[in-house]
Amino acid sequence: MTDINVEDLCRDIQMKLPDVLWMLDYTGRYRAGRFNEDFARLEDGRTYLFGVVEVPLNYTDEASFTWGVWAQVSPEDHDRYLNAFQTAEAEGLEIEGLLANDIPGYEGSEGIPVLLTTHADRRPSVTVLKGDLAEDQREGLSLDDHVELDRILFGDDEDEDDEDGSDATDR
Repeated sequence: MTDINVEDLCRDIQMKLPDVLWMLDYTGRYRAGRFNEDFARLEDGRTYLFGVVEVPLNYTDEASFTWGVWAQVSPEDHDRYLNAFQTAEAEGLEIEGLLANDIPGYEGSEGIPVLLTTHADRRPSVTVLKGDLAEDQREGLSLDDHVELDRILFGDDEDEDDEDGSDATDR
């Protein structure tokens, strides 16, 4: 492995929308339903909440890798959290759901079961219950794992030059 500056490794990725909405074009998203940065309700009745999966970094005590993800939840649980949003009543609600994003580096992650724990002052914590992401959430990422995840997310730009000699990262 080449010299790695750990400060340059990404530690936070947010999925902007559930994949079912992300795949639609601009007007398709508008027609599909209502959504903001925390809640989504589709016209067909499906409901989603945004939360955070924290994956410890084993090589440092100072940080974790966080995935901002969407989870499909029941309409009742969606509304229960919506009504308690940013109040003391939101603290500690547990909501079962299904991961609504395909997470890079974790093949087959969309649709796996998750447990959201809501908070009064921040986004819900998401515990992944199955698969490789659940294992990484329990056991953490080594430096090598983190470097590999960064490569999956952003490619390996090192020593890549365009034909004209310019750096491939100049976009």
